[in-house]
Amino acid sequence: MVSKPVLVETLTLQQAIRDNPAINGTLADDQPTVGVANAVAIASDPRIAFDGNVRLETKRETLEGRTDEQIASSLGVALRSDDLSPPGQPSVASLLPREYTAGERAEAQLIVIVHDETATDAELLAAQEAVESTAETELDNLESVDSFVVGEALSVERGSQATTDSFILVGPLILLVVVGLLAVSYRDPVDVALACSGMGLVFVWLVGAMGWLGISLNQLLIAVPCLLVGLSVDYYLHVAMRYREHQATNPAWPPAVAMAAGLTGVLVAIGTTTLTTATGFLAGLASPIGVLREFSLVAAIGIGAAFVVFGLLVPALRIEVDQWLDRTDRSQPTPVTVGSLRSIKRLLDWCANTASRRPVAVVAVALLVAAGGAMGAPAVDTSTDRTQFLPEERAGWMEPLPEAIRPSDYGLREQASYLQSTFVSPSDRTVEILIEGDVTNDSVGATLQDATTTAATQPTTTSNTQATAGTPAISGPLETVNRVARENETVANRLADSDTTGDGVPNRNLTALFDAVVAADSTAANTTIYQGPDGEYDALRIEIAVDETADVRAIRADAEATAAVVDANPSLDATATGDPVVEAVQQQAVLETVVVTFLLALGVIAALLCTVFRRRHGSWSIGLVAITPVVVAIAWLLGTVWLVSLPFNAETALITAIAIGLGTDYTIHITERFAAERREVDRQTALRVAVGQTGGAVAASAVTTIAGFGLLTMTLIPTLQRFGFVTALVVGYSFVASVLVLPALLVLWDRRQTRENKNRGD
Repeated sequence: MVSKPVLVETLTLQQAIRDNPAINGTLADDQPTVGVANAVAIASDPRIAFDGNVRLETKRETLEGRTDEQIASSLGVALRSDDLSPPGQPSVASLLPREYTAGERAEAQLIVIVHDETATDAELLAAQEAVESTAETELDNLESVDSFVVGEALSVERGSQATTDSFILVGPLILLVVVGLLAVSYRDPVDVALACSGMGLVFVWLVGAMGWLGISLNQLLIAVPCLLVGLSVDYYLHVAMRYREHQATNPAWPPAVAMAAGLTGVLVAIGTTTLTTATGFLAGLASPIGVLREFSLVAAIGIGAAFVVFGLLVPALRIEVDQWLDRTDRSQPTPVTVGSLRSIKRLLDWCANTASRRPVAVVAVALLVAAGGAMGAPAVDTSTDRTQFLPEERAGWMEPLPEAIRPSDYGLREQASYLQSTFVSPSDRTVEILIEGDVTNDSVGATLQDATTTAATQPTTTSNTQATAGTPAISGPLETVNRVARENETVANRLADSDTTGDGVPNRNLTALFDAVVAADSTAANTTIYQGPDGEYDALRIEIAVDETADVRAIRADAEATAAVVDANPSLDATATGDPVVEAVQQQAVLETVVVTFLLALGVIAALLCTVFRRRHGSWSIGLVAITPVVVAIAWLLGTVWLVSLPFNAETALITAIAIGLGTDYTIHITERFAAERREVDRQTALRVAVGQTGGAVAASAVTTIAGFGLLTMTLIPTLQRFGFVTALVVGYSFVASVLVLPALLVLWDRRQTRENKNRGD
């Protein structure tokens, strides 16, 4: 890969890239392409300059006139030299595999293409696509040589295409599975058609609201339709099943009367669910992450639309349809509830009986497992490794699919992983300390020296031997002054005049010293010393190279410790920043979102439930009973996420809100049904009806939601895979908690209420 033919061909490729009109307009004016061959040619003939497109031909002619031995020798020189890469560009060593030494066979090499900062996203995408096709054409004559192009614009576009491909494949499958499950649940084509039409109307309203609010679709918002499908199915299942119950027990009732009776028992539960679920999502508005705030608002709007459609509009349509069927003498289907299906009935009866007979054991086991899950929560990985967001390679089972629905194989994740494992970072990972205030005060020099010493001793700081060639591990104003002073006598004299203690640290006349540095080398000075338009020095900058493998939280802590040294000077204010620090802040924001959203939503929902159940059934404590299984399900989820080592990022953080929303929905319906039935019948009968009838609708809703979300694991997008898996998991946990843990809690609550009533003599 560093043989003479390959090096010559890479120079030809660079020239073709520079000559391509689609690429040339986006390239930086100074040294737009950088490769190993460039440095080898310069090492072979030092008279060759860096800049100028014409120099590529000169470099190529130089290499063509060298023997293999001369090229190998020049490569060794290039690897050892700090001066053969353009300023600000990667070293030769970073363009070859890790630990490579001259004379060995290199399996790969990099060519860096430098775009102009003013290029638009569309221009960059067109240029990077042109680079890809140019590389394929120019390197085609080299046997056993493959190439691929990695660029930000290209990755974004391919990621979007992979998302589209995934939904072309999975979307119809999700629709087919959901409609099939609805058919099994409703056993009535009219209800299936009404449910699907209602969901379509909810989506239309939601998209319209997003348009009015100026919110664009993104990967996170893709989760909202899945959530609304689950809630819509749940809402209408409860309405339809209660309607059928009244039709079965009162066959003489006309449809309007049966529906009114059904809604009387269900509408309060649906309304309460809507209020609490929407509130749970609106708690996400407290998140510091903008996309999560948008998600929270859009989800709340969709939930409100689902209530209007399935609590009012669709029931009215059902009445009209049934009345029309009666007028034309068409027989109606036999009323069937999900809870009456044999397999569902057997499961729900077991849950009701177990909860009734052993409520303490059920609650104890549930809380014990929840405690274990909660203990694992602090260990959940919050990393934001970018490769975890790139599309995966096409799965083997997709190969036989027709081309129209078979996703393309983009290889983005494989390529990114290969680059990370094969090459060192082209540039050091750095943090910056921004220093503002009276930066020319006599005390600043000593403060800068103390900050540099502190940074050098931090465990996350890269040692000078590990730093990229030609780049010191720590670079600040003092380093700039000393570097320029070594090359400029005027600056050296000014530094000696400013240093009265002889320790190399200036302690007076810093303004004059900075003026001399700017006059001697403004480019070098501007990297660490900022001079405002008025000629005053307003800010300084310290750049610290950090270990690539270090945890960003440790890097942030070390950077802030260095900034604190500067902050101790009353004349200065320091801020730690840089990509690792920003990444650590993002991770912290995710955790804050989870904790704040959960606590806020939980508190508000608990208060609402206590208020509603107090007014409905005379007890506020049953509201706490209804919210407890939701907390248990989330604790189970966190423990599972830790056990399977799933990263907890912005996508998976949404699961907390979804768990509260759907979990509360399930528990409200069962709790409301139990409390209503308990007024008329004994505890065991009320529990059997609540779990068997209302729990049947919950089961159908849960299975449909799990199937819809679970199918997202078949996409190429890791974020959607994780989201689908974790959401399906938490819906399953919420269902189990609702039909097993909640009944046990209701039994214990009812026993306590019975004892209190006896003590009062009621």
